[in-house]
Amino acid sequence: MTIFFGELAKKLAERWVSLLAIPGLLFLAALLLGARLRWAHALDVGYALGSLDDLAADLSRWPAARTALCVAGVLLAAAAVGLAAGGLAAGLRLVWLGSWPAPLARWRRRARRDRWDALVERRFALEDASGRTEEMQAEIDDLAARTNQLAMARPACPTWIGDRFKALESIGYERYGLDLTFVWPAFWLVAPDLVRTEIEAAGSQFADATIRGSWATLYGMLALLWPPSAAVAVVAGVVAWRRGRSSVAAQTRLIEAALDLHGRALATALGVGDADATGPLTPAEGGEITRICRKGR
Repeated sequence: MTIFFGELAKKLAERWVSLLAIPGLLFLAALLLGARLRWAHALDVGYALGSLDDLAADLSRWPAARTALCVAGVLLAAAAVGLAAGGLAAGLRLVWLGSWPAPLARWRRRARRDRWDALVERRFALEDASGRTEEMQAEIDDLAARTNQLAMARPACPTWIGDRFKALESIGYERYGLDLTFVWPAFWLVAPDLVRTEIEAAGSQFADATIRGSWATLYGMLALLWPPSAAVAVVAGVVAWRRGRSSVAAQTRLIEAALDLHGRALATALGVGDADATGPLTPAEGGEITRICRKGR
């Protein structure tokens, strides 16, 4: 038992350092530098080095006890900044998923739908045309790729990430009759360990992307005091956004494949359909699974 708690404490310490302490210390260093340079000396390297030399000289004259308290205070401040970034990441996650103010969400959703509908109409018009040529087929393929890149189903959210999850819900219901809001917990319990591990890994990457996005936001706020931090904010924000999109794409593809391959396991566990049947679920079986999992709700 002692060994277990020792290993647990070690893991927690490692995670605290990686998620809170190091990024928090870097942000505090940037904040300290920005507070000294501000706009007047934003890119003055000589002034920055001189300021740091003065700070180091002041710290060297402090007694040991005061220095130790200062170090402890800096670590606590770094942890506080890290916790603030974690809280900001939760809000950023909602924004990425499409939880926008109603008027703005409606405007953005309508714009995405109009664009998606226009691409689909052009594609269908070319497919219905007679005498299809190689150029027409190439354009059809391009339109299909652009449509799927915009959204896998008709947009229902103001954001690409939100639409990926909405499309997954739509696929689950239209293809298999599954209401994933109610069915997913039961499916998760019968899914193989490998499936759950892969889906959790993709979900962790999305969570990591939101954390990176929150740090980008904090550096963007720091740019009001010290302009060069805007470059850090832009780079970190772009990386976070791309990582978030790729992780969500991977997660939704994995979930869709898991339903294709292991939906039958859920039907067997719930006693739905023929126990000797193979292959994907039928919509009738999925509808019965949904009925059981909803429990009249």
